Amino acid sequence: MTALLLFDAIDTVAVMADAILAWIVAAAVVATVVLYAAVLTGAWAWRAIRRAVTGAWRAEQPAPEAESIPTPERRTGPSWALDDKEAA
Repeated sequence: MTALLLFDAIDTVAVMADAILAWIVAAAVVATVVLYAAVLTGAWAWRAIRRAVTGAWRAEQPAPEAESIPTPERRTGPSWALDDKEAA
């Protein structure tokens, strides 16, 4: 009779341990999904805020003026009249 009671107690402990382990795994899965969703939502919000701030900042900045690129002087003439640097 005591052996039967001992086996029944061990079986109950094993079933309870399995149930607790299942709850821990389920809670970990739910926590992972919630954390992943929070990170994605935060990244999406951060991107939207950054784009809005950057757009507002660019609207306030004056347009850059186009700089004219100076063209080098082309000297023409016979090769004997040009400097050594110009002849090359």
